[in-house]
Amino acid sequence: ELVQIRSLLKENEDLKAQVDELTMENIRLQQDRYELTNLRELYDLDAQYDEYDKIGARIIAKDSGNWFHSFVINKGSNSGLQIDMNVIAGSGLVGRIVDVGPNWAKVMSIIDDNSNTSGMVLSTSDNLIVSGDLQLYEDGVISFEKLIDSADRVVEGDKIVTSNVSDKYLPGILIGYISSINVDSNNLTKSGLVTPAVDFEHLEEVLIITELKQTPVDV
Repeated sequence: ELVQIRSLLKENEDLKAQVDELTMENIRLQQDRYELTNLRELYDLDAQYDEYDKIGARIIAKDSGNWFHSFVINKGSNSGLQIDMNVIAGSGLVGRIVDVGPNWAKVMSIIDDNSNTSGMVLSTSDNLIVSGDLQLYEDGVISFEKLIDSADRVVEGDKIVTSNVSDKYLPGILIGYISSINVDSNNLTKSGLVTPAVDFEHLEEVLIITELKQTPVDV
């Protein structure tokens, strides 16, 4: 009986080891699938904005909080990155580089409280300003203002892209979708909410457009 008990204990230990090994393998497979999904998204995004040269980078640190409103990537000046280069991921605009070191760069996203982005309603070419708001983003939205839409052509669901007159962002990058519109008290402009195209709760890899927006120099 003692021999049988020892044999059963040994068999139990072997089975536990197999379960542990299978569990680890399952976790690795899930991670591989998740990374493959991210890479496919980046590949599709790269093709969508194929007129721009880009390099990929991984996020290695972020500011406190639930959202990726300010974070650090593992590429920097040694890879040719510069301040104000545009950063994209998922389905559109993430933000821009605000600080650079030799092998790192800091990115401020469009949901950050200090972010203001010049946007344009794609269907009507009307300009507006998209402002970051971390409190609003608790509900998955940020705000826009200064929309002049006297013909009432702009509707919920319209796409907002970076505008031609933006001083930091290249034109035509998807920012998000209008989720609500209000007429301001001056009866001249409109404001409302935007659902960003990027999921700022889940970010791992990003693409950096290695081209700066060209702005006129005063003479």
